[in-house]
Amino acid sequence: MTERAGDVAGETEAEYYRPESVAAACRRLRDADGRARVVAGGQTLMPLVRQGLVDADAFVDVSAVPALSGVSVDGDRATVGATTTYAGLGRHDLSDRVAALDEACSVVADRQVRSLGTVGGAVAHGDPTFDLLAPLRALDAEVRLAGPDDRRCVPLGEFLVGHLRTDRREHELVTGVTFDRLDPDRTGSAYERHAAAGSGRATAGVAAVVTLADDTVERVRVACSAVADTPVRAHAVENDLVGGPATAEAVTAASERVPEDIDPIDDEAGSAAYKRRLAATLVERSLLSALGRAGGSP
Repeated sequence: MTERAGDVAGETEAEYYRPESVAAACRRLRDADGRARVVAGGQTLMPLVRQGLVDADAFVDVSAVPALSGVSVDGDRATVGATTTYAGLGRHDLSDRVAALDEACSVVADRQVRSLGTVGGAVAHGDPTFDLLAPLRALDAEVRLAGPDDRRCVPLGEFLVGHLRTDRREHELVTGVTFDRLDPDRTGSAYERHAAAGSGRATAGVAAVVTLADDTVERVRVACSAVADTPVRAHAVENDLVGGPATAEAVTAASERVPEDIDPIDDEAGSAAYKRRLAATLVERSLLSALGRAGGSP
């Protein structure tokens, strides 16, 4: 489908395409030579277009591409399609088993954004304050991309290269994210955040995924959002916990090391010093919840 996009982008006179396959969408992106924008839910992109902050000659609406929607599990690997909404992901059985995903999806903005905003949109935009990115980072998620001639899979930590900057090439389309399923018998996860007053945007967010072997922490991933240019792993915290006891005391001590891996800035949401203290508190809370869900003493 091709039509003018004045009704989509306010006064913008842009072409509007609604392909029904990934291949067709990629061809449209190639033909536009960097002057097209991908849209699905439009909850992030279209407000920017209407404010004149984003310009485009064409919009490629991928909301009608069946291959991009839904959640699938193949063996030990789960895949979330790019046009899956926050609400859709939150309702899926996968989120019942991965509490961090459910908790992140449930606090995103408001009901409209949760119903229309998409996983692929959050990943492709690369805003470090977006709630879903920290859980995906803690899950070691990979981003699936398709171009006119090939497909590739990039770890999320490498895909997000800076503030609102990603590794997506101009002819590529984010088709989804994929990550390993968690062992429900000994792995727990959690997401905690604090939102800036009146905005709903995270001042800091933390996701934790913990795997236990008896009473020992076998594996842990902690990811922090809104406190650096991209969601970052709290490696110092992780290193303190791995191989140690799964206790609240160990978590409290390790959480104090999170400032070593984050780089917050002073802004209207608070000072950098405040955000460091906040991040340490959220790390402790998320780890304690994850440990409890994994069967640990907290």
